[in-house]
Amino acid sequence: IWAIRQVLEEGGAAIFLVPEVALTPQTVGRLRARLADAGTRVVVWHSHLSAGERFDAWLAMARGEARLVVGARSAVFAPLPNLRLIVVDEEHEPSYKQGETPLYQGRDVAVYRASLNDAVALLGSATPSLETLANVRAGKYGVSRLLKRVDDRAMPVLRIVDMRREVLHTRGQTVLSRPLVDGLRVRLERREQSILFLNRRGFSRLLLCPECGHVPGCPHCSIALTYHRVGEVLRCHECGYAEPAPRACPECGSGKFRGRGTGTQKLEDVLRQVVPEARVMRLDADTMGRKNLFRQVLADFRKGKIDILLGTQMLAKGLDFPNVTLVGIVDADLSLHVPDFRAAERTFQLLVQVAGRAGRGDRAGEVFVQTFTPHAAPIQFAKRADFDGFLEEELEQRKAHGYPPERHLIRHLFRGRNEAKVSFFAEGWARFLEENAPGLAEVRGPAPCALERLQVQYRWNLWYFTGQVSRVVAKLQELRGKFPLDPEVSDVLDVDAQDLL
Repeated sequence: IWAIRQVLEEGGAAIFLVPEVALTPQTVGRLRARLADAGTRVVVWHSHLSAGERFDAWLAMARGEARLVVGARSAVFAPLPNLRLIVVDEEHEPSYKQGETPLYQGRDVAVYRASLNDAVALLGSATPSLETLANVRAGKYGVSRLLKRVDDRAMPVLRIVDMRREVLHTRGQTVLSRPLVDGLRVRLERREQSILFLNRRGFSRLLLCPECGHVPGCPHCSIALTYHRVGEVLRCHECGYAEPAPRACPECGSGKFRGRGTGTQKLEDVLRQVVPEARVMRLDADTMGRKNLFRQVLADFRKGKIDILLGTQMLAKGLDFPNVTLVGIVDADLSLHVPDFRAAERTFQLLVQVAGRAGRGDRAGEVFVQTFTPHAAPIQFAKRADFDGFLEEELEQRKAHGYPPERHLIRHLFRGRNEAKVSFFAEGWARFLEENAPGLAEVRGPAPCALERLQVQYRWNLWYFTGQVSRVVAKLQELRGKFPLDPEVSDVLDVDAQDLL
């Protein structure tokens, strides 16, 4: 805020990027309050604006009436004259990467645009990405470290709950551990608040027939449908497909369908059973359908009208509630066992970020991490708040396998409705590349994607590992012009890919 004020006083303009649209109201409120004396007009820019709102914001920027823009990744392109500063808050967040063409990385665009404008790019995070830290080590970026909390407040105590033992004691009930439930009850007695985090929507991850083993799957994607008890529907969280939840198994007729895995809806039910006196509110994509509801829920939470706030990814970052003294992370293993070389990094970041929501006032915070793998390195490093230790170990692992930031990773994705054609052209391209540009980069694949079928399309990919992105991409594009694809098959190059599934 100090840097923004200085830029504005000198007649310049600034952009403030946040990783989630939901965080813009809170950020705008803070900036307006702190810069009110300067008479600064702050405009918002993100994909949820109406056409009229977007036009008004664009006009205000283009005319120079607004010199401070707050928004999600697309705000990095805001048409501001005399741009002097771009702030990227929570720069490590993968949501800064655009998931569809053009596949730009908002953080990297911010750095590049700042260099074009002779401006400053300020990347902020309690858990910076390894790519950013590699740039710091190489001397490309300067670094400033905050080694303590504001007013010397203590970091929260992080407690690891071994759920393997809890299963034995509770005979199968593994949603909430005894230490976490006890902690919630203590907070209720003290009139303090709690946040529970579970990064899975719905009631159960899937429905399973115990008689024949049938699991209802999405007809468009190669994943199981998630059971939502609200509305009694099965829903695909990739393409949005939904169908009524069956009362009997469509394969064998058994009426004994059972849910497997816990979602936020089930967690809400369990909470109402174990702490019935608590005022509980669930915050996830399923409850946020109404405009401004997110802002209203957070306002009620700040006023003390809600005792326990539970939800998904949107609770992991940026929220500041001084009365929150307990944070519970349910199923901390969810992000750890994803087939992605960044799984350890993202798990560590998630634990540290979620834990940071506790103890932000004058009372100490406590964090409970429920896990079936308590000795996993990211969990142990997070427990000790040992960022440097995690960094050294993870960089060593990346270097041994040649993964970023050791080298750049380019994903070449082939997709189409005909599975045979997709695999045929992916394999044909690999042979064509080897014949015409041997040694261009280290090539891995082709192979089916981990999520082989998505939104009716089959998908195969190749991976290119290289330290010379511009040269490799230029050569790949040149060769692609000489390799015609079937009209039913398309392909795309994703440089510095974040989504590996």
